[in-house]
Amino acid sequence: MRAERGFTLIELITVTILISILSVTLFSRLGSVSTANLQAGRDDLIAALFFAQQSAMARGNIQLVLTTNSVSVIENGTPIVVHSKGYPLTFPSGVTTTARTLTYDKLGRTTSATITLSANGATASIMVEASGYAH
Repeated sequence: MRAERGFTLIELITVTILISILSVTLFSRLGSVSTANLQAGRDDLIAALFFAQQSAMARGNIQLVLTTNSVSVIENGTPIVVHSKGYPLTFPSGVTTTARTLTYDKLGRTTSATITLSANGATASIMVEASGYAH
């Protein structure tokens, strides 16, 4: 007599339950898409702040200009091109901030500020110290 091959109903239900538990755990840790956009915007802004500070120490006369949905690093009134896209860099979809300009001196210093990004009710704040350090 030939034996049947396959999974039992109990095995299939057990595997389905385990996969469900793992997926719920994983997706709850990922957060929403708006949170991911906000974090990406925050990371873009911090990178621009550090780039502006480093550029000011190397060249001088550097400004970081924020609009409601973009950031730009400017030297002598012209956006700096660091790669094919260059500045201004547009924040991810739905991410906004308050327009302002930070001017850096030859030592990389600027005025201290708190910059708040927002997206769909969530916010992220970036502190800029007078030394130019951003966190």
